[in-house]
Amino acid sequence: MMRQTILYMIAIMVVLLSSCLLGVKSLTPHCHSSFARRTSRSHIQRLPPLHATLSKSSLTSTPVGPHIPLDLNYDGLEQIHVNPDIFVLRKFLSLPACQDIRQQAQRQTMGQSPVAYAGWTDDVQTLVELAAKGPVAWVALIGAWWQVQQPTASSTTTNSQVDLVVHTLQNYALGMVVATALIAAFTWYRANSLQSLRTSTSITLNDLSLKQSKSEDEQVINGTREFVQRAAELFTNIDDTSDEDNASSLLSKRRRQQEAGLFEAPTIIRYEPNQLLAPHFDANQSADTEDANRGGQTLATLIVYLNNVEQGGLTRFGKLKGSSSTGEALTVQPAAGDALLFFPADAAGNFDDRLEHEGCPAVDEKWIARIWRHQARVPPPFGLSTATLQQHVE
Repeated sequence: MMRQTILYMIAIMVVLLSSCLLGVKSLTPHCHSSFARRTSRSHIQRLPPLHATLSKSSLTSTPVGPHIPLDLNYDGLEQIHVNPDIFVLRKFLSLPACQDIRQQAQRQTMGQSPVAYAGWTDDVQTLVELAAKGPVAWVALIGAWWQVQQPTASSTTTNSQVDLVVHTLQNYALGMVVATALIAAFTWYRANSLQSLRTSTSITLNDLSLKQSKSEDEQVINGTREFVQRAAELFTNIDDTSDEDNASSLLSKRRRQQEAGLFEAPTIIRYEPNQLLAPHFDANQSADTEDANRGGQTLATLIVYLNNVEQGGLTRFGKLKGSSSTGEALTVQPAAGDALLFFPADAAGNFDDRLEHEGCPAVDEKWIARIWRHQARVPPPFGLSTATLQQHVE
C-alpha cells in the first residue's frame, strides 16, 4: 500500500510542479487615477482617480506606435521632447478663464484627490494562478498524504489510493477559498494604502453652464467651457473652413463635439504647500477591463496651469532627459494659461512606460485643470452629457 501511495504522490507532484514551472509569471505592481477616473476617476461628482501604475522593471515592454493626431499648427504649440512627444502650449487659456475655473472650483467642496488601484484585475488573476499552482496545491497534496497515513479499521490499498485523491481535491478546494479571501483582503489593503501617493484636493466640473463670471472688460467668461472648446479644437486637426461654407462649418462643429465626447470632464486640482503627486502613469495596462465604463485607455493628457508658480510644483518626467548638457530629468515650470500635452498610450491604446511623471512638492500654491482624452465615448458621470456637448461645444 505504501509503495503505491508513494507512486501516486510522485505522479501528482510531477504534474503540479510542471504546471508551476509553466504557469508562474512575474507580478506587476500597479496603482490607479479614480475611485469615484480616474469616482471621475468622487461619486458626488465622480473625480477621475489617479491612473497611477507604479514604475517597475517588471512592466511589460510593448512596442509603442504613433500617438493620436493633433493640430501641429495650433497657436502657441511648442515641442519640448521628441519620442515620446511632449508639447507645451503657450497661453492656451486666457488669464480670465484660468481665474474663472479656480473660482468655479472654490464655490464647490473640493475633496482629497482619489487614487485608484490600476491593474488590480491582472494582479488578482496572477496571485490566484500562483496560489493554485503553487502553495495551495502543495498544501493540499501534503495534507492528503498525511490524512491517508492515519490508521483506520477499513483501510486498504485501494481505499488509500481513492482517499488520497478525495482528500487532495477537498483540501485543494478549501485552500483556494482561503487563498482567494486572503488575496481579496490584500487587494483591498493595497488599494487603500495608495492614497499617500496623492495629497492634493480636487473637483470635477462637468456642467459647462455654471454661473458665469465676468472679466474686467465685462466680457462673459466661462473658463471650463473655454478649456473644453480649445481642447476639442486641438485634437480635431481640421483644415480651416470659411464661415460662409455652412456645411463645412457644421461638420467641423460636429467633429469637435464628438472629440469632446472622448474627454473626461475637466478635473481641477489644488496643491497647497508640501502637497504632491508621486510618480505614476495616466494610462492603465488593464484599461480594457477596468476603464471600460469611462472610455477605455487614456490616450492623451492635457494639463493647464491656472496660476504662476515660482517655487516648487514642477511637473517632472523622471525617465526623460530634459537637457543633454545636464542630464537632468525633463521638468515643466507652471505658468498661468500654459498647457502641457503628452500621450500616456499610443493611438492603439498601447501603454507607454516612458511617460511616468509626478507633481513635485508644492512650495507656492498650485492650481491645474486636466482633461484625459480616451479611446471611446466617456459617458456621464465621468464625461460630459450629450446635451452639454451639443449646447456648449461650437
